[in-house]
Amino acid sequence: MEGTLFGTETEYAAAGTLSPTELAYKVRGGVFEGRRYGLIEPAPREWGEIPGNGGFLFNGGRMYLDSGHLEYATPECRSLDEIVAAEQAGDLIVVATLGALGLQGENFFIKNNTDHFGNTYGYHENYCIRSSPRSRSMVEGLLPFLVTRQLYAGAGMVRPASVRRRGSRQGALPGPVASKPVPPFEISQRAAFITVDVSNRVRFGGRPILNVRDEPLAGGRLRRLHNIIGDANRSEYATRLKIGTTALVTQLLDDGWQPDIELENPVHSLRDIAANPFGGWTVKLSDGSTIPAVDVQRRYLVEANLRYFGRDDDTTWVLRQWSTVLNGLETDPMRLDGYLDWVTKFLILERRASRSPQGWEDPALIKLDLAYHHVDPAVSLVTLLQKQGKLKPLAPDGLAERLTENPPSGSRAMARGRVVRAMAESRIDDLVDWRRIGRRLGERGTYGDGETTVFEYVESHRELTDARAWPLINYLNGWSDLALWNPSDPDSPHVLPLGDPFTEGTVAADEFIAAIPGWVQDIRGMSRRRRDEAATS
Repeated sequence: MEGTLFGTETEYAAAGTLSPTELAYKVRGGVFEGRRYGLIEPAPREWGEIPGNGGFLFNGGRMYLDSGHLEYATPECRSLDEIVAAEQAGDLIVVATLGALGLQGENFFIKNNTDHFGNTYGYHENYCIRSSPRSRSMVEGLLPFLVTRQLYAGAGMVRPASVRRRGSRQGALPGPVASKPVPPFEISQRAAFITVDVSNRVRFGGRPILNVRDEPLAGGRLRRLHNIIGDANRSEYATRLKIGTTALVTQLLDDGWQPDIELENPVHSLRDIAANPFGGWTVKLSDGSTIPAVDVQRRYLVEANLRYFGRDDDTTWVLRQWSTVLNGLETDPMRLDGYLDWVTKFLILERRASRSPQGWEDPALIKLDLAYHHVDPAVSLVTLLQKQGKLKPLAPDGLAERLTENPPSGSRAMARGRVVRAMAESRIDDLVDWRRIGRRLGERGTYGDGETTVFEYVESHRELTDARAWPLINYLNGWSDLALWNPSDPDSPHVLPLGDPFTEGTVAADEFIAAIPGWVQDIRGMSRRRRDEAATS
């Protein structure tokens, strides 16, 4: 898609004979064992991490542990086919690793956003933008869009009585569907957990509709929108539409356009929409008037059509499907069965509830809900639906498999993936003193004649240079650069900058790769001399 770039992060739920945390640890280890899919990282990259907590993959993405969850971040993608396939590549990696560890069939990963016990885990979207995510125009322009986007981007969920919102309506819906009873079903899995409209935090202080954490990861001229309101979709159609529409809206706002819509209470509107699967959705504006939620989306669609229609194949597909879906939501949402996750799932659950004496209170509905999100094809309800002709795959055959070990085209992920593979082939991780780095984490200690500090959070190779920590860390891979220790000049590591996310950087990467064997030999020789000096002192 012209002028934009995106990636996603999935926190997998886990179930089976092992505890979710134990399973996450085992699979994380299996992903990097023998450098199967990538290269483990010695440096802690987030607060609370330990050495070896995760690493970058040969596809340019990253896999790691986050608060006990296995999390997968896709590489940067430029097309809708590639972002869909890159997400699926993460699913394929974890399922294959389960098999390699002998855990498949008894342990499972689930791509959803709630455990049905009142806990939620994230699915985050990242978009390259020119404006600051904290700017007033970006915040005010995005809120109405994100509140109403769930109409086609929601994954849907049945909510058991034990975790239903206190004070939620149980009798009837407002407006044109007032006579219908309210089933315990939410259009969006994340909506029930959102408590504030805007925040620069992800969890603490309330989960926001719009996260404005300003962590660009791409030099000075480009910023990053980090969106945490979305659901993890299983429908390829819904994923394409969700990512594509949001990318176009960020471009509209970057270009200076504003929708001139202000919601009176975005959180309230978000939850009201999510609680109603029957249609007729409205939102209240700050002036006291109301407007159909579909019309909020149409305001963005009309402007995007005027500016971008015909620009490229992805953009044209998004604009056409956006219009088709909004028309369907307005006339009969259930006609979108097989396209939108929440509609497809609602109809499956409704049929089951209608046959059960317990109706919507049947606990088997939760199992059916979860089966929809299993990533193992052997037990996935989505796989069965695809065989039946629903939820048809849209990405090219074999693309997801290719992206398990190869980076997508057109972004800096190409350079990163190739360099990470070259580092792995050099077995550079064998040079890391894992026991020593674990013991020194966050402490001050002497290493030879110098003092070494290893931080609990390493963001840049500059921190390792300032702390003189390279003898412990040796290498550092990141989104915006990759670096190797230079024993002959500890204050000047070998660095491959990747500041421009739109550039593959293959020429610079090839030059960096060609020098890696010699640099690794230098590191190996320095490490050997240090051990000899320590032994004779």
